[in-house]
Amino acid sequence: MKLNGYIEGYFGRLLSWGEREEILRQIVDQKLNSYFYCPKEDPFHRLNWKEPYPEQTKKCLNEFNLSCKANEIKFLFGISPGIDFQNSYDELFKKISEAELLKISDIVILFDDLFQEQSGRHHAEIVNRCNDKYKDINFYCVPSEYCEQLAKPTFTESIYLKELSKDLDEEIPIFWTGPKVVSSKYTQEAIEGWGEVLNHKLIIWDNFYANDHCVPKVVMEAFDSNEQSKLENLEGILINGTGLLNVDKFCLEALSNKIFNRQEEITALFEKAGLPKEFEKISTLFRLDASYSRSEEEIKTVEFLLWEWTAPIKQEIYPYLHILRKFLKEDGSSGLLESRFNLKKID
Repeated sequence: MKLNGYIEGYFGRLLSWGEREEILRQIVDQKLNSYFYCPKEDPFHRLNWKEPYPEQTKKCLNEFNLSCKANEIKFLFGISPGIDFQNSYDELFKKISEAELLKISDIVILFDDLFQEQSGRHHAEIVNRCNDKYKDINFYCVPSEYCEQLAKPTFTESIYLKELSKDLDEEIPIFWTGPKVVSSKYTQEAIEGWGEVLNHKLIIWDNFYANDHCVPKVVMEAFDSNEQSKLENLEGILINGTGLLNVDKFCLEALSNKIFNRQEEITALFEKAGLPKEFEKISTLFRLDASYSRSEEEIKTVEFLLWEWTAPIKQEIYPYLHILRKFLKEDGSSGLLESRFNLKKID
Protein backbone atom coordinates (compact mmCIF):
# COMPACT_ATOMS: atom_id res chain seq x y z
CA MET A 1 0.00 0.00 0.00
CA LYS A 2 1.50 3.29 -1.12
CA LEU A 3 -0.62 5.85 0.78
CA ASN A 4 -2.00 5.81 4.31
CA GLY A 5 -2.84 8.61 6.69
CA TYR A 6 -5.21 11.50 7.30
CA ILE A 7 -7.75 13.50 5.30
CA GLU A 8 -8.77 16.93 6.49
CA GLY A 9 -11.83 16.78 4.27
CA TYR A 10 -14.90 17.21 6.44
CA PHE A 11 -17.57 19.88 6.88
CA GLY A 12 -17.38 21.79 10.15
CA ARG A 13 -14.49 22.88 12.30
CA LEU A 14 -11.23 24.02 10.69
CA LEU A 15 -8.00 22.95 12.35
CA SER A 16 -5.44 25.59 13.21
CA TRP A 17 -1.98 25.27 11.66
CA GLY A 18 -0.62 24.33 15.07
CA GLU A 19 -3.17 21.51 15.30
CA ARG A 20 -2.23 20.35 11.81
CA GLU A 21 1.37 20.10 12.97
CA GLU A 22 0.20 17.94 15.89
CA ILE A 23 -1.72 15.67 13.51
CA LEU A 24 1.42 15.49 11.38
CA ARG A 25 3.45 14.39 14.42
CA GLN A 26 0.91 11.64 15.09
CA ILE A 27 1.14 10.50 11.46
CA VAL A 28 4.91 10.26 11.85
CA ASP A 29 4.68 8.51 15.24
CA GLN A 30 2.26 5.94 13.81
CA LYS A 31 4.51 5.35 10.78
CA LEU A 32 1.83 6.50 8.36
CA ASN A 33 2.82 8.54 5.33
CA SER A 34 0.21 11.00 4.02
CA TYR A 35 -1.73 14.16 4.85
CA PHE A 36 -4.49 15.20 2.45
CA TYR A 37 -5.56 18.86 2.81
CA CYS A 38 -9.07 19.56 1.51
CA PRO A 39 -11.22 21.07 4.30
CA LYS A 40 -14.73 21.91 3.11
CA GLU A 41 -14.77 25.07 5.26
CA ASP A 42 -11.66 26.53 3.62
CA PRO A 43 -13.44 29.02 1.31
CA PHE A 44 -10.54 29.07 -1.15
CA HIS A 45 -10.68 25.29 -1.50
CA ARG A 46 -14.33 24.96 -2.53
CA LEU A 47 -16.91 27.74 -2.41
CA ASN A 48 -14.54 30.47 -3.63
CA TRP A 49 -12.06 28.17 -5.32
CA LYS A 50 -11.42 30.61 -8.19
CA GLU A 51 -9.94 33.18 -5.80
CA PRO A 52 -6.23 33.02 -4.94
CA TYR A 53 -5.18 32.14 -1.42
CA PRO A 54 -4.23 35.12 0.79
CA GLU A 55 -0.49 35.60 1.23
CA GLN A 56 -0.58 34.60 4.90
CA THR A 57 -2.36 31.34 4.07
CA LYS A 58 0.14 30.61 1.31
CA LYS A 59 2.93 31.15 3.80
CA CYS A 60 1.31 28.66 6.20
CA LEU A 61 0.73 26.14 3.41
CA ASN A 62 4.35 26.44 2.39
CA GLU A 63 5.61 25.92 5.95
CA PHE A 64 3.34 22.93 6.43
CA ASN A 65 4.42 21.38 3.14
CA LEU A 66 8.03 21.83 4.19
CA SER A 67 7.26 20.11 7.52
CA CYS A 68 5.73 17.21 5.62
CA LYS A 69 8.77 16.92 3.35
CA ALA A 70 11.15 17.06 6.32
CA ASN A 71 9.28 14.11 7.86
CA GLU A 72 8.96 12.24 4.55
CA ILE A 73 5.17 12.63 4.60
CA LYS A 74 3.32 13.07 1.31
CA PHE A 75 1.26 16.26 1.29
CA LEU A 76 -1.76 16.01 -0.99
CA PHE A 77 -3.39 19.35 -1.79
CA GLY A 78 -7.05 19.41 -2.78
CA ILE A 79 -8.80 21.76 -5.21
CA SER A 80 -12.58 21.47 -5.56
CA PRO A 81 -13.52 23.26 -8.81
CA GLY A 82 -16.92 21.68 -9.41
CA ILE A 83 -18.95 24.64 -8.19
CA ASP A 84 -19.55 27.11 -11.03
CA PHE A 85 -17.08 25.58 -13.47
CA GLN A 86 -17.86 27.45 -16.69
CA ASN A 87 -14.91 26.50 -18.88
CA SER A 88 -12.88 27.92 -15.97
CA TYR A 89 -9.53 26.44 -16.97
CA ASP A 90 -7.64 29.71 -16.55
CA GLU A 91 -8.74 29.95 -12.93
CA LEU A 92 -7.98 26.30 -12.28
CA PHE A 93 -4.54 26.51 -13.86
CA LYS A 94 -3.76 29.59 -11.77
CA LYS A 95 -4.73 27.68 -8.65
CA ILE A 96 -2.49 24.76 -9.60
CA SER A 97 0.39 27.08 -10.51
CA GLU A 98 -0.04 28.73 -7.11
CA ALA A 99 0.43 25.32 -5.48
CA GLU A 100 3.31 24.46 -7.78
CA LEU A 101 5.17 27.58 -6.65
CA LEU A 102 4.88 26.22 -3.11
CA LYS A 103 6.57 23.03 -4.35
CA ILE A 104 3.40 21.01 -3.86
CA SER A 105 3.69 18.00 -6.14
CA ASP A 106 0.51 16.00 -5.38
CA ILE A 107 -2.84 17.59 -6.25
CA VAL A 108 -6.30 16.07 -5.90
CA ILE A 109 -9.13 17.44 -8.05
CA LEU A 110 -12.40 16.91 -6.18
CA PHE A 111 -15.95 16.79 -7.53
CA ASP A 112 -17.65 15.43 -4.41
CA ASP A 113 -20.76 16.83 -2.72
CA LEU A 114 -21.91 19.04 -5.60
CA PHE A 115 -25.52 17.89 -5.01
CA GLN A 116 -26.57 17.92 -8.66
CA GLU A 117 -26.18 15.66 -11.68
CA GLN A 118 -22.69 15.69 -13.17
CA SER A 119 -20.90 14.45 -16.27
CA GLY A 120 -18.15 11.84 -15.88
CA ARG A 121 -16.80 12.73 -19.32
CA HIS A 122 -16.53 16.41 -18.36
CA HIS A 123 -14.81 15.65 -15.06
CA ALA A 124 -12.34 13.35 -16.79
CA GLU A 125 -11.58 16.09 -19.30
CA ILE A 126 -10.89 18.63 -16.52
CA VAL A 127 -8.45 16.34 -14.71
CA ASN A 128 -6.80 15.19 -17.95
CA ARG A 129 -6.13 18.76 -19.07
CA CYS A 130 -4.47 19.46 -15.72
CA ASN A 131 -2.44 16.27 -16.06
CA ASP A 132 -1.34 17.20 -19.59
CA LYS A 133 -0.29 20.71 -18.61
CA TYR A 134 1.60 19.98 -15.39
CA LYS A 135 4.01 17.12 -16.05
CA ASP A 136 5.77 17.35 -12.67
CA ILE A 137 2.60 17.05 -10.60
CA ASN A 138 0.86 13.82 -9.59
CA PHE A 139 -2.89 14.18 -10.00
CA TYR A 140 -5.72 12.26 -8.32
CA CYS A 141 -9.50 12.41 -8.74
CA VAL A 142 -12.43 12.37 -6.31
CA PRO A 143 -15.53 11.68 -8.43
CA SER A 144 -19.06 12.94 -7.80
CA GLU A 145 -20.30 9.39 -7.47
CA TYR A 146 -17.66 8.31 -4.97
CA CYS A 147 -19.27 5.11 -3.64
CA GLU A 148 -21.73 2.44 -4.71
CA GLN A 149 -24.47 4.09 -2.65
CA LEU A 150 -24.31 7.29 -4.75
CA ALA A 151 -23.99 5.64 -8.17
CA LYS A 152 -27.04 6.19 -10.40
CA PRO A 153 -29.01 4.13 -11.13
CA THR A 154 -26.63 1.44 -9.82
CA PHE A 155 -22.87 1.00 -9.50
CA THR A 156 -22.54 -1.23 -12.56
CA GLU A 157 -25.00 0.82 -14.65
CA SER A 158 -23.80 4.33 -13.76
CA ILE A 159 -23.24 6.40 -16.90
CA TYR A 160 -21.17 8.87 -14.89
CA LEU A 161 -18.72 6.20 -13.69
CA LYS A 162 -18.55 4.51 -17.09
CA GLU A 163 -17.62 7.79 -18.76
CA LEU A 164 -15.16 8.76 -16.04
CA SER A 165 -13.35 5.43 -15.99
CA LYS A 166 -13.20 5.27 -19.80
CA ASP A 167 -11.91 8.82 -20.37
CA LEU A 168 -9.76 9.54 -17.29
CA ASP A 169 -6.02 9.12 -17.93
CA GLU A 170 -5.15 5.63 -16.78
CA GLU A 171 -2.36 6.66 -14.40
CA ILE A 172 -4.64 8.89 -12.29
CA PRO A 173 -5.89 7.15 -9.10
CA ILE A 174 -9.50 7.51 -7.98
CA PHE A 175 -10.58 8.11 -4.39
CA TRP A 176 -13.47 5.84 -3.36
CA THR A 177 -15.41 5.48 -0.08
CA GLY A 178 -16.56 1.91 -0.69
CA PRO A 179 -20.08 0.48 -0.70
CA LYS A 180 -21.44 3.47 1.20
CA VAL A 181 -20.53 7.05 2.06
CA VAL A 182 -19.61 5.64 5.49
CA SER A 183 -18.24 2.12 5.04
CA SER A 184 -16.93 -0.30 7.63
CA LYS A 185 -15.11 -2.90 5.55
CA TYR A 186 -13.41 -3.41 2.19
CA THR A 187 -13.44 -7.09 1.25
CA GLN A 188 -11.30 -8.66 -1.45
CA GLU A 189 -14.41 -9.40 -3.51
CA ALA A 190 -15.60 -5.79 -3.27
CA ILE A 191 -12.19 -4.35 -4.16
CA GLU A 192 -11.97 -6.57 -7.23
CA GLY A 193 -15.46 -5.49 -8.28
CA TRP A 194 -14.65 -1.80 -7.94
CA GLY A 195 -11.42 -2.30 -9.86
CA GLU A 196 -13.22 -3.98 -12.77
CA VAL A 197 -15.74 -1.15 -13.12
CA LEU A 198 -13.53 1.86 -12.33
CA ASN A 199 -10.41 0.49 -14.06
CA HIS A 200 -8.05 2.75 -12.13
CA LYS A 201 -5.92 2.48 -9.02
CA LEU A 202 -8.11 2.95 -5.97
CA ILE A 203 -7.40 4.92 -2.82
CA ILE A 204 -9.98 4.52 -0.07
CA TRP A 205 -11.33 7.76 1.38
CA ASP A 206 -12.57 6.29 4.64
CA ASN A 207 -15.39 8.02 6.56
CA PHE A 208 -15.63 5.47 9.37
CA TYR A 209 -14.65 8.03 12.04
CA ALA A 210 -15.87 11.22 10.32
CA ASN A 211 -18.80 12.72 12.20
CA ASP A 212 -19.87 15.73 10.13
CA HIS A 213 -23.08 13.82 9.31
CA CYS A 214 -23.92 13.06 12.95
CA VAL A 215 -22.35 15.73 15.20
CA PRO A 216 -21.80 15.72 18.11
CA LYS A 217 -21.55 11.91 18.07
CA VAL A 218 -17.96 10.67 18.18
CA VAL A 219 -16.90 7.22 16.95
CA MET A 220 -14.11 5.65 18.99
CA GLU A 221 -13.65 1.96 18.26
CA ALA A 222 -11.14 -0.30 16.60
CA PHE A 223 -10.75 0.07 12.86
CA ASP A 224 -12.15 -2.98 11.04
CA SER A 225 -12.47 -5.00 14.24
CA ASN A 226 -13.97 -7.94 12.32
CA GLU A 227 -10.82 -8.12 10.18
CA GLN A 228 -12.73 -8.31 6.90
CA SER A 229 -10.88 -5.59 5.02
CA LYS A 230 -8.11 -6.45 2.56
CA LEU A 231 -6.27 -3.14 2.67
CA GLU A 232 -3.07 -4.49 1.15
CA ASN A 233 -4.92 -4.82 -2.18
CA LEU A 234 -5.48 -1.06 -2.42
CA GLU A 235 -3.33 1.80 -3.66
CA GLY A 236 -3.97 3.41 -0.31
CA ILE A 237 -6.35 4.23 2.51
CA LEU A 238 -6.72 7.55 4.31
CA ILE A 239 -9.20 8.32 7.07
CA ASN A 240 -11.32 11.45 7.02
CA GLY A 241 -11.14 13.06 10.44
CA THR A 242 -13.43 15.02 12.73
CA GLY A 243 -11.53 18.26 13.41
CA LEU A 244 -11.28 17.15 17.06
CA LEU A 245 -7.56 16.95 17.67
CA ASN A 246 -7.34 14.23 20.30
CA VAL A 247 -10.11 12.15 18.74
CA ASP A 248 -8.30 12.30 15.41
CA LYS A 249 -5.05 11.19 17.04
CA PHE A 250 -6.92 8.16 18.36
CA CYS A 251 -8.34 7.44 14.90
CA LEU A 252 -4.89 7.54 13.33
CA GLU A 253 -3.51 5.15 15.93
CA ALA A 254 -6.46 2.80 15.34
CA LEU A 255 -5.77 2.88 11.58
CA SER A 256 -2.08 2.22 12.15
CA ASN A 257 -2.93 -0.61 14.54
CA LYS A 258 -4.88 -2.27 11.71
CA ILE A 259 -2.48 -1.56 8.83
CA PHE A 260 0.60 -2.81 10.65
CA ASN A 261 -1.23 -5.65 12.43
CA ARG A 262 -0.08 -4.50 15.87
CA GLN A 263 -3.05 -6.19 17.52
CA GLU A 264 -3.19 -3.76 20.42
CA GLU A 265 -6.36 -4.11 22.46
CA ILE A 266 -8.86 -1.31 22.09
CA THR A 267 -8.57 -0.64 25.84
CA ALA A 268 -4.89 0.21 25.31
CA LEU A 269 -5.85 2.68 22.57
CA PHE A 270 -8.43 4.26 24.88
CA GLU A 271 -5.78 4.67 27.58
CA LYS A 272 -3.31 6.28 25.15
CA ALA A 273 -6.02 8.72 24.07
CA GLY A 274 -6.41 9.86 27.68
CA LEU A 275 -9.71 8.10 28.41
CA PRO A 276 -10.25 6.62 31.90
CA LYS A 277 -10.90 2.91 32.44
CA GLU A 278 -14.58 3.72 33.11
CA PHE A 279 -15.00 4.66 29.46
CA GLU A 280 -14.95 1.00 28.49
CA LYS A 281 -18.29 0.52 30.28
CA ILE A 282 -20.05 2.81 27.80
CA SER A 283 -17.83 2.29 24.76
CA THR A 284 -20.73 0.72 22.83
CA LEU A 285 -22.26 4.20 22.71
CA PHE A 286 -19.20 5.36 20.76
CA ARG A 287 -19.36 2.74 18.01
CA LEU A 288 -20.48 3.39 14.46
CA ASP A 289 -23.29 0.89 15.07
CA ALA A 290 -23.94 2.08 18.62
CA SER A 291 -26.03 0.40 21.29
CA TYR A 292 -27.41 1.28 24.71
CA SER A 293 -29.18 -0.42 27.59
CA ARG A 294 -30.38 2.48 29.80
CA SER A 295 -29.00 0.60 32.78
CA GLU A 296 -28.23 2.45 35.99
CA GLU A 297 -24.53 1.67 35.52
CA GLU A 298 -24.59 3.14 32.02
CA ILE A 299 -26.17 6.38 33.22
CA LYS A 300 -23.84 6.67 36.23
CA THR A 301 -20.79 6.13 34.02
CA VAL A 302 -21.86 8.89 31.64
CA GLU A 303 -22.40 11.18 34.64
CA PHE A 304 -18.98 10.26 36.04
CA LEU A 305 -17.33 11.21 32.74
CA LEU A 306 -19.28 14.47 32.67
CA TRP A 307 -18.62 15.63 36.22
CA GLU A 308 -15.83 13.66 37.88
CA TRP A 309 -13.20 13.35 35.17
CA THR A 310 -11.18 15.78 33.13
CA ALA A 311 -8.67 15.49 30.28
CA PRO A 312 -8.03 17.28 26.97
CA ILE A 313 -10.15 14.75 25.07
CA LYS A 314 -13.11 15.35 27.40
CA GLN A 315 -13.67 18.76 25.85
CA GLU A 316 -14.14 17.07 22.48
CA ILE A 317 -16.59 14.35 23.57
CA TYR A 318 -18.45 16.47 26.18
CA PRO A 319 -21.29 17.59 23.87
CA TYR A 320 -22.07 13.98 22.93
CA LEU A 321 -21.87 12.84 26.57
CA HIS A 322 -24.25 15.60 27.57
CA ILE A 323 -26.85 14.59 24.99
CA LEU A 324 -26.41 10.93 25.90
CA ARG A 325 -27.17 11.62 29.55
CA LYS A 326 -30.41 13.36 28.68
CA PHE A 327 -31.33 10.64 26.19
CA LEU A 328 -30.62 7.79 28.61
CA LYS A 329 -32.47 9.37 31.55
CA GLU A 330 -35.59 10.60 29.77
CA ASP A 331 -36.44 7.51 27.67
CA GLY A 332 -38.18 9.26 24.80
CA SER A 333 -36.90 11.09 21.73
CA SER A 334 -39.37 10.03 19.01
CA GLY A 335 -36.59 8.06 17.37
CA LEU A 336 -34.73 11.20 16.30
CA LEU A 337 -31.56 10.62 18.30
CA GLU A 338 -31.59 6.88 17.64
CA SER A 339 -31.59 7.61 13.93
CA ARG A 340 -29.07 10.44 14.01
CA PHE A 341 -26.58 8.60 16.22
CA ASN A 342 -27.35 5.11 14.86
CA LEU A 343 -28.32 3.89 18.33
CA LYS A 344 -30.08 0.60 19.03
CA LYS A 345 -31.40 -0.61 22.36
CA ILE A 346 -30.12 -3.89 23.78
CA ASP A 347 -32.63 -5.60 26.06
